[in-house]
Amino acid sequence: MKLLLVSSISLLLSGVLAHSTCSDLANRTCQDYTIPVNITSQVLIPGYPRFKDDFDVVDFVNTLLSRDSKASFVPFSGAKNFTASYKIAATICSPCKSTRKEKTLLLASHGLGYDRRYWDSGMESANYSFVDFAVAQGYSVLFYDRLGTGKSSKVSGYDEPQSTAQLAILQQLTSLVRAGHYTGSFGAPSKVVHVGHSYGSLISNGLIATTPGLSDGAILTGIAYRPNSGAFLKAWGFRIAAHQAPGKWPGLDNNYVTGVDAAGNAAAFLHGNSFSKEMAWYAESIKQPVASVELLTFTAVQQKATKFTKPLMVIAGEFDSAMCDGNCTGVLAPPVLSDYFPNVTDFQAIVHPAVGHGINLSYNATGAYAVILDYLKKHGL
Repeated sequence: MKLLLVSSISLLLSGVLAHSTCSDLANRTCQDYTIPVNITSQVLIPGYPRFKDDFDVVDFVNTLLSRDSKASFVPFSGAKNFTASYKIAATICSPCKSTRKEKTLLLASHGLGYDRRYWDSGMESANYSFVDFAVAQGYSVLFYDRLGTGKSSKVSGYDEPQSTAQLAILQQLTSLVRAGHYTGSFGAPSKVVHVGHSYGSLISNGLIATTPGLSDGAILTGIAYRPNSGAFLKAWGFRIAAHQAPGKWPGLDNNYVTGVDAAGNAAAFLHGNSFSKEMAWYAESIKQPVASVELLTFTAVQQKATKFTKPLMVIAGEFDSAMCDGNCTGVLAPPVLSDYFPNVTDFQAIVHPAVGHGINLSYNATGAYAVILDYLKKHGL
């Protein structure tokens, strides 16, 4: 079933929640926002069982990954248009001093298992924070909590945060910032570049495929278009989040799951000696639950961006277990992706050496950031 998505925009603006001012010790100024959105998207009607306990979760994963699951597992009974209003938590950071790049806004969407902190590490930010690195290069970055994560609206993990809804939210956020809303003090950006990781790359890809005029360029990390996620999901070790850490994630129902422990999280996102145990524990401390319906609606978002003509880079870790079954060498070769992006400017497919799925959590994170920003500068972004 091919799904069509429409988005309606609510222009109601909310106040600034927090503001960080510049000082001799800081090179960035940041503002936190709660952004009201009103979206209409086509969603799938679920019919799969709700989770009652962890045994249901294990059975769900086993069924999802079975060899004949496409024929034997039918989790949805149809589709419908769905309209809802949500509040999306977001942060924008810009350089303290005016630069030629500050009006190029990087709009970053995180993947499954984390919230916006994936982009702005609270541990050794000089080595891991994409936001710090980009701002130091003169860019502005808006990063947000996807629906159901972090400080954004809490919804049922059984049916609401589908990929089409997440895409509609990203489209609306893009339209709002292009109009100069939620952009701090500098007003409307001159360019908007979409940056994603994993599931965030999937919905960013969906944006350039369905509404290409909203984006001036895209950087898609942690994605490879030949996903073989069986080992990844097994290693993650999903359990019901509310049972794993009672009270940590209030407002989430039993259809939100999370990895069983820090080692499981590391097995899914990290690789070998490319990370510190301190980072593994930090990543565990900021992890976010995953909605079951997110796992079921990957293919509901259009990926072939035949009308997108702007610069595009795809970058994945060499040993990404989620996207390449642990070896991305050769998987990202440009001919492999020619059907997806036939008309983009200077398509680049990068295998980032020696790291796993969570590039931002690995030792050489800033190496990837440098490759990304050099590419943007090359194209005047």
